[in-house]
Amino acid sequence: LVTLRPLGASAAALAVLVAVGGARQATWDRLPADHIAHAARQSSALDSADVAVSTVLWGTVDSPPTAARSGVRFVLRADSAQHDVTTRTVSGLVQVTLAIPRPAPWDDAPPPLPVYPTLRLGDRVAVAGDLRVPRTRRNPADFDYRQFLAHRGIHATLRAEGTRAVAFLSPAASPVARLAGSLRQRVERGLAANVPTPEARAVLSALLIADRSQIDPDTRDAFAEAGLIHLLAVSGLHVLLVGFVLHGLLGPVLGRLGVPRRAAEWSRSLVTLALLLAYVLVTGAAVPVTRAFVMASVALLGRAMEKPVDTLNTLGVAAIVLLMMRPAALFEVGFQLSFSAVAALATLTPLGLLAIRRIVPERVLSRRGVKWSAEMTLASAAATLGTAPVLLVHFGRVPLAGLALNLLAIPLTAATLGLGLLTVALAWLPTVSLRFGALADVTARLLLGTSEVGAQRVGWLAIERYIESPLVVGAVALALGAMALWLRPRLRWRLSTAALGCAVLAGWGGVMTRSSAPHLDAVFLDVGQGDATVLRFPDGRAMLIDAGVRSPSWDNGRTVLEHLARAGIRQLDVVVATHADADHTGGLPTVLRGVEVGRLVHPGESREDGPWAETLALADSLGVAQQAVHAGDSLQVDPSVRIRVLAPGPEALAAGDSNERSVSLLVQYGETEWQLTGDAEVASEAEM
Repeated sequence: LVTLRPLGASAAALAVLVAVGGARQATWDRLPADHIAHAARQSSALDSADVAVSTVLWGTVDSPPTAARSGVRFVLRADSAQHDVTTRTVSGLVQVTLAIPRPAPWDDAPPPLPVYPTLRLGDRVAVAGDLRVPRTRRNPADFDYRQFLAHRGIHATLRAEGTRAVAFLSPAASPVARLAGSLRQRVERGLAANVPTPEARAVLSALLIADRSQIDPDTRDAFAEAGLIHLLAVSGLHVLLVGFVLHGLLGPVLGRLGVPRRAAEWSRSLVTLALLLAYVLVTGAAVPVTRAFVMASVALLGRAMEKPVDTLNTLGVAAIVLLMMRPAALFEVGFQLSFSAVAALATLTPLGLLAIRRIVPERVLSRRGVKWSAEMTLASAAATLGTAPVLLVHFGRVPLAGLALNLLAIPLTAATLGLGLLTVALAWLPTVSLRFGALADVTARLLLGTSEVGAQRVGWLAIERYIESPLVVGAVALALGAMALWLRPRLRWRLSTAALGCAVLAGWGGVMTRSSAPHLDAVFLDVGQGDATVLRFPDGRAMLIDAGVRSPSWDNGRTVLEHLARAGIRQLDVVVATHADADHTGGLPTVLRGVEVGRLVHPGESREDGPWAETLALADSLGVAQQAVHAGDSLQVDPSVRIRVLAPGPEALAAGDSNERSVSLLVQYGETEWQLTGDAEVASEAEM
């Protein structure tokens, strides 16, 4: 008989699940009256009104402190706050930065570095500084730091500067926090004592305790370009090595001790879960490792109870557990990448193996190394396909070099992690630990070399394009679903038809909204004290006017490059440097190195040092054409746009002031006009 009962039950279960999730998200978003976020909003408002207010917070360290360019960062679980002389009870998490002092623009000598106390997870501290609401995105391609912290339940930041700004009050009171802190400390000491090179120690810290702060930014970029950045994130691979190797070794040991089979199965499962739980705590309970822990728990307990375990079911259990704990994780990149990768591995890899067995003779597949290489390549391809929509939405880039490099990099990562674990575990045997540390150093440096060579030789092998249309994302996701359900023809064709429909609607969307009609885009980027303007003309060409300032902590040339990548601009036909001051030219060297530039336009100034001299020298070395312009000239970029140079004129040039010599442009497109004046002052304005 045909019945809709299973369909109705599934729909009802899904409706209940969504309703529970929505209710959980609503409670997560609702902040109590004593939450520290309210005090942060008040402090930010006073700061905007130029009223300086220092805040003192008391609480416990809620995350392992890590080093960053701006200082030492950790999350504080606040319980008390003092504004001026008023102290009150508060709740909530605060992102605290024990800052490195910023040098004054007029001071060449950097200020002395403060000596901050060494803090551990769970320590009780008091910190004083500027309490603020986290900064939000200020440019189209900026990282939204406020949203990033809000997904983790953090709605306030505090910047403390100076030795007296932080005080250690007492060690961790919680046994769990003390255990996690002591294990991290043991790992750090073991690596410092037994691994020779700092580069290898940085990689091992990332693999063992999820601390990537010691890895050089260039190294991280190399891993990302080579498609190997996932190896530096603690995830299922690490849980597999830490837990399941132990689980496999305990079986024969318990068997030889005469433990009954069922008791042995339960014993080794519980011991493995205890070790994995400690590992989750030491690594900070990030989404990938927590997901792997929940899936491992379901698999081990199912095996102990002699129940069948399905990968997708365990993945669903992990998703429900994580989202009940922290529902906002659904919107995090790490959550989306982790779950999409595992889902693709579980569904696409078996299909690929089935297809290979139909094509390649069994006698070839049975050869040593052939089957393993095929499985590794298929797993890499499946994970790349599964994570592609997430990567294109958030980063606009899917590296393909990892498909081949994973064959070498994954064994090296496994060897490095295993040797690192032995180095730390056997630290009480110095001679043995030193030998394992030396081997871990070798494999870690081989992994670093693989990423560097891969980034240099095949890093260009990538899909680079941002996906912003929900319909396009839906089309890609449905197409992947059709691939995963290839053995079910009816579902496969339904999903394929839906994917095609989404693609057609996405293609016609631009026609219906007329967004594909010719137009001129003008984007004024927020680069702080300075200027950076991007003009994109109707024929697709682009022009940049200035590139902001460069400081020891940030280069606004990167801000410009991130926007160009987000907008799909691969070439700048014209770059205009209005004048030689650093707040307008500081980011230009980075732009010249990062994107192809057709022509550099400037007022003809020359300086012996600073970013302007560097810009001119770099333009010469790269073969970029240069053009000095003055009042009365014009720039030819797009036939439908007229660009006239209004300044500098003779009087402005004679004034001897860099601001007065600014290149000023009048851009005319149809009935719209833009006047871009750089830092032109009274003499140049009067002349214009």
